Amino acid sequence: MGKEGELWHLVEAKREDDSPTIFRIRELEPRLHQKRIFVAELPYPVADGSRLPDAPSYRRFATFEEQWLDPACNALGWTAVAVKIEDGSFFVYLYGSDEPRALIERLSPFDGALAFFDEHDPTWDEYAALKELLDEAKTLPPRDDDDEVRVQKARPKSATIQAGTKQTAKTKPKAKATSKPKPAAKAKGNAKAKVKTVKKSVTKRSKKR
Repeated sequence: MGKEGELWHLVEAKREDDSPTIFRIRELEPRLHQKRIFVAELPYPVADGSRLPDAPSYRRFATFEEQWLDPACNALGWTAVAVKIEDGSFFVYLYGSDEPRALIERLSPFDGALAFFDEHDPTWDEYAALKELLDEAKTLPPRDDDDEVRVQKARPKSATIQAGTKQTAKTKPKAKATSKPKPAAKAKGNAKAKVKTVKKSVTKRSKKR
């Protein structure tokens, strides 16, 4: 993900318990002919209190994206809209028009621990929750520790995904392919977030579906 001409933002936030979450959110118009949301979860080993990935885990996820996920999306017509990183897992959010069986078959050999979730989402509600978080962050003044404002085209994944940033809501789905994906951008209690590419901050309350 992160091809030429695509615009992605890195959103940093903290959950109520101060544990971090990272979102990478793509800015695009909803493609309403793609009525199904699909989430792939790739676990990573947790080595410290932040529960964020270490450098080898980021590199492994980049390999998954570049060599497995991107080719599968291109071949099967799925659209990547977000990545969430928290609590020992990468979550990748996609939209598509078809049942995800072929996509699952292409991705599964990468790692036996991969889990998959899909749901009918004809109005792109999950993406709307992510976009709301991003839009709110853009409207707020910079924090004192934000030294510049940058909105730019997608970079290579090694530059876009960075360790040590801050996240939101705990989502720990454990079902397989036909189960319901958890909300992408909804936090428990108050979520304090900032968008790295635009250097803004936002406080967002949880919403129940």
